[in-house]
Amino acid sequence: MHAPLRVLAVLAFLAGIAFGPAPAGATTIALVIAIDTSGSIDATEFALQRQAYVDFFNNNAAGFTGKDVAVTVLYWAGDGVQQQVVPWTTLNSASDAQGFASAMLATARPDISAPNAAQTGVARALDAAVDLFALQNFGSASLVLDISGDGTENLDFGAVSVLDTVSINVPGIGPIDFDVESPWGDVFTARQAALAAGILINALPIIPVPPVQQVEFQDSAPAIGFFPPPQITVGGNPVDVSAEWNADLAALGYDQVSLLEFFYSRVIGSPDSRIPLMIVANGFTAQELGDRIGQKLSLELNVPEPATLRMLACALGVFAIVHRKHRAR
Repeated sequence: MHAPLRVLAVLAFLAGIAFGPAPAGATTIALVIAIDTSGSIDATEFALQRQAYVDFFNNNAAGFTGKDVAVTVLYWAGDGVQQQVVPWTTLNSASDAQGFASAMLATARPDISAPNAAQTGVARALDAAVDLFALQNFGSASLVLDISGDGTENLDFGAVSVLDTVSINVPGIGPIDFDVESPWGDVFTARQAALAAGILINALPIIPVPPVQQVEFQDSAPAIGFFPPPQITVGGNPVDVSAEWNADLAALGYDQVSLLEFFYSRVIGSPDSRIPLMIVANGFTAQELGDRIGQKLSLELNVPEPATLRMLACALGVFAIVHRKHRAR
């Protein structure tokens, strides 16, 4: 085979690996899109999120030809607000993707006016997503949960989980190990249940910058508020170990409880060799959400965005021209 033809064949082969059609009738990927609709997100921000997803499925509809992927949408917030607003839908054509986009555009934001409904219930969102997967039999399909949010858990604090250990040299006693405990034990438990069910958990943390609302205090609070120092008494007298405790927390990276730290340490995870994905959106703008959500869905659903297709088409076109010139010699 001539050199240009070999290169052309390699490009075509790689294109088939990356974006080729799935076996007929086999669902290869099942994706739950879980979107935060809690009170920290206003009506405009909700609409921007929804439109970004709608645009992806419309703009990349051609990429779903032969894909056989299953997708559903879950809106979540606090108490009683976990709603499947678009049912499980199999996408294997452009018209399927466009129909899914239309169905999503027609969805309404859930009512969050009831007590605790506007809270950020991440643990309950994870549990609800696991239930949605359990409703279907996807066989050997890759199960993926994609959860977005602009705040940390502020609803369920019923359990505690251990993050790390700090060793403090207590005067008169010597070194003692203390656990660094997280109040997000319910989130940790929900994540572990999802992983046990074979679900890859990806995330889209949305940093509320520039600030258009009051940021939840968990997003910028000193760690001391979430990991208080141990209470130690020596000879009947309390000993203040807060300075060493805070220094060790900082050394471990827990000096601030940030949104990214929460999603990284408590939410994303993989049950197998797949690598969990965390893509960060810096603010609620159409451009930023469109870019980040497009990037995320493209990777999750193995669907090339138009820019990728154009680049591949250009490369194939260049090598076709080279091949014609080579043959004309």
